[in-house]
Amino acid sequence: MKISAEIATEHARKRLATECETMKQLLRGLLDSKGKVSAEVHAIRKLGKSLRGGFSLFRLDKSSSLEIQAIGRLLSGPRDAVSRYNTWKRLAWAADPVASEAIGKLLEQQTHSAARRPPPETIDWCLARVDAGLDGLQQLPDGDLKGILSKGTKRLKRRAFKRCGKLYQQSEEDFHEARKSVKALLGAAGFLPEGVLEVHPKFHDLAEFLGDENDLATLSAWLMGHGFTERFAPDLWKTLHETRRKLQKQVISDVTKLSPAEGK
Repeated sequence: MKISAEIATEHARKRLATECETMKQLLRGLLDSKGKVSAEVHAIRKLGKSLRGGFSLFRLDKSSSLEIQAIGRLLSGPRDAVSRYNTWKRLAWAADPVASEAIGKLLEQQTHSAARRPPPETIDWCLARVDAGLDGLQQLPDGDLKGILSKGTKRLKRRAFKRCGKLYQQSEEDFHEARKSVKALLGAAGFLPEGVLEVHPKFHDLAEFLGDENDLATLSAWLMGHGFTERFAPDLWKTLHETRRKLQKQVISDVTKLSPAEGK
């Protein structure tokens, strides 16, 4: 059964409002965290990426989406530390045991020091960002929402296909932008009734591979910033480059299986 634009629009608005309330609950939960802060921050950031996709449906990329993005960046420390450590363990590099131990122990230490609850003032600021994001949605004129949603869905698909189409150039920035656009598309689809925004199944695989590639890029930047440069660990950087290149080839291979017509 075909779903009307009015029903799809109202569905998306309600889902966005509901998930924003969920975001606020998760944020308040950080003040009395009885679990792992990094896992709770991960849930908040994951929801935030979906919300940003949802707000993009209504073309609020430069207002509401940025409010939600600010939350993820502010709380990124604990989760980023855990992500770097996990990426390092998956890399399993041990050609130089002394350097490997130095890197691994430092990364592990940072996961412990970063796993602290944020202060109440930080949570208050984040809660205000969620409210500001919702305000942007509520201030949109009702008469224009149907048209805005239609343009928003088409724009998200075009952007994802366009940025994925540039990956053959193998630019680090292109992989970063492709990851963001794929995440936004998948996040947006979750706020609409089933069948309204058809997403090629390959985009789910792409999101995983692009995420892994980004984790390696982040780890590489950390290693460089902490003195573990190619001069002191040449084999490590050889391994990093080879692993990233393998992931990038897999991503490019998956992109070729997408039909250009679907991005129109």
